[in-house]
Amino acid sequence: MLELDETEYPTELSEGFNNFLEGEFQKHGQKSKECTHLYLPVCSRSHWYAVEVDIAKLTMFTYDPDRSYSTDDQIRANLKPMTIILPMILKKINIVIDALAIERITITLKL
Repeated sequence: MLELDETEYPTELSEGFNNFLEGEFQKHGQKSKECTHLYLPVCSRSHWYAVEVDIAKLTMFTYDPDRSYSTDDQIRANLKPMTIILPMILKKINIVIDALAIERITITLKL
């Protein structure tokens, strides 16, 4: 697992963010401790794609059918900070994971 240099990057979450994780500010949805999936938008070089984090599978699935914008290596580089930050956040709600794999989904849906 990658480690952050604590002198350069803070590793403590703010009190407000901790309260959000504990469900104190959520008017809709469920408490974070009950979550099994997280959904995140990501923008890279003015191109948006979606990320689904499956906590049970320890995998970040990226949904980006257009390979012309980003290579697999660029996607991994873009998501590398998330593979460090998300385990830190999940640890605050007693979900301990060591690492997250990254898998790219390139299926194009026809509507």
